Amino acid sequence: MVITHVITDDFRMFKGGFKTKFCPGVNVLIGDNGTGKTTLLKGMYTNVNVGLNDSGGTVVSENVFKLSPSAAYIAREHRKLSAESQDIQGIYIPEKDILEHAKGLLTFISQKQTGFSEIYEAVLIAAQDIPTKIQSEMQKSIGDKIANIIGGTIEWDKGDGSFYTLKTDGNRIPFADEASGYKKLGFLGLLVSSGQLNPDSILFWDEPENSLNPSLMPTLIDILLELAQSGIQIFIATHDYNLARYFDVRKDKDIPVLFHNLTKTKDGGIACHSSPEYIKLPDNHLEKAGEDLYEAVIADAMGVQMDGKNS
Repeated sequence: MVITHVITDDFRMFKGGFKTKFCPGVNVLIGDNGTGKTTLLKGMYTNVNVGLNDSGGTVVSENVFKLSPSAAYIAREHRKLSAESQDIQGIYIPEKDILEHAKGLLTFISQKQTGFSEIYEAVLIAAQDIPTKIQSEMQKSIGDKIANIIGGTIEWDKGDGSFYTLKTDGNRIPFADEASGYKKLGFLGLLVSSGQLNPDSILFWDEPENSLNPSLMPTLIDILLELAQSGIQIFIATHDYNLARYFDVRKDKDIPVLFHNLTKTKDGGIACHSSPEYIKLPDNHLEKAGEDLYEAVIADAMGVQMDGKNS
């Protein structure tokens, strides 16, 4: 199962009606701050994992998700649904790393029942899963790519309750001392090796570019496209021009990629323009920011201020 549409009805900043269509491969969400990118990711993720039906505020029906103001409350009430009642599994990678603070965090979260904490509780539980005994070709391929970048693998010490990087030279690096960019890639490796990211999964990743060196962007894109090729639907929210453009230039015709630009409307709502080609998105402020920087660089090289006066 994949998500083909999402519909909202006065859901948080989505005032009035809102509807957009998604592709079964990679969906890249861009837009200014406050246009609902993270809200959509969290809303769809929560919907997938609680398996609500038409009796609630969040509806799953024929691959169409409907988000309404009562969705968050209903999600909390149904959080403990068994895995057998779910058609698909959602995996959420948040903007901020929390594995560094895993020790004792699950206990704290269980005592503070909030919607925010429940998402992070699921993240921590997913990260503690063990690798499958037999690794598929996809698991091996992506695992090798990530291990080559971070110089080892991320592991969870059940006895200590914390994560660390096991380097190829045998050294153990506590997660608190690991590079931030490596933490995100390592977490992705954990999800792949444990089999949680499989053809029955949907990956929601909020700002994967955070703390990642731009030189690693092509490899990250190749990994995500490989996941999509294996049948995993992917939703990404980003503010990074390089990430969006690399998807545009490295995508394969057999792997659907759809770009979605969320913009604020004059009446206070949110509109979405979608295109399989990034450069064809209208009102693309991410692209405009890149053009402004390019013009500033040219002006600086020519000794001209941006207001047209000589420097």
